[in-house]
Amino acid sequence: MQRKLLIIDSNALFHRSRNALSRGRGELTTSWGQPVTGTYGYLQALFSILEKEKYDAVVPVYDAGGNFRKKEDEAYKANRGPTDDSFRSDFSLLRDDVLPALGFNPVGIKGYEADDVIASIAKSAVAFSHVDILTCDRDLLGCVSNRVSVILFSSAKKVIKVDIDGVLDIFGVYPAEVRYLKSLSGDSSDNVAGIKGIGDKTAAKIIAECRPTEVNPEFTGADRICLHPKVKDHAATFLSNLRVISMVDDLDVKWFANTAPPVTAVTSVFTQVEFESYLKPPRFKKILKALCVS
Repeated sequence: MQRKLLIIDSNALFHRSRNALSRGRGELTTSWGQPVTGTYGYLQALFSILEKEKYDAVVPVYDAGGNFRKKEDEAYKANRGPTDDSFRSDFSLLRDDVLPALGFNPVGIKGYEADDVIASIAKSAVAFSHVDILTCDRDLLGCVSNRVSVILFSSAKKVIKVDIDGVLDIFGVYPAEVRYLKSLSGDSSDNVAGIKGIGDKTAAKIIAECRPTEVNPEFTGADRICLHPKVKDHAATFLSNLRVISMVDDLDVKWFANTAPPVTAVTSVFTQVEFESYLKPPRFKKILKALCVS
């Protein structure tokens, strides 16, 4: 029996949806002043996926704070400004009130990024024949495998489902090698500086030249990259970057699948946050179906 799991990169999806709506419509708030821009946009994105494809389980994942990488490397994500009160209030509403009312059970682990939790769930959820990861972040393409795909969401009309061949098309390397590529060429979004003179194309070429072979099989790809002529003088930088870029995929994550919520709960939460458009009969019927409410 084929069973499918959807894992949602909630922070990335919330951030992208909130920014897109803010640019187009300005900040959305309820009559009592609660910011809801990100919550509204996130649900729009989620429903657009769930209305097209059926999943046996859906789990939203979020950043719980206390990222260990920032303790190891002060520069990591130091280019990102502080989160404002409106953003925090909006996201808290989504995570703590709206998603649970719709039958979802958000999960995060303090000290780790959402990417680590997502990678761990995707790897360990062997009861599911296929796993989709919904995100706006290409870093998660490193999770792709024969049973894991990534849904890159830009807008409801711009959604790309990426498999192993897709990762090769985007980066020129296999999913397990994406971390090597970013450790060599850097990742500006996370404020990780790469090795001078090495861009993505050069990094992909180096990785291809350093794949393990039957000669000295005890050498991993990372070992071989460190010995490459263009890298050997900068091996410390490569290994330091690799430490912060690599996802932790062996966390013991306790998560619970979503359940179909009572119709009254769905009505109540949409009424509370004043999402009148979601309560209109044709739209509401589609949402209930997406939430598996009979």
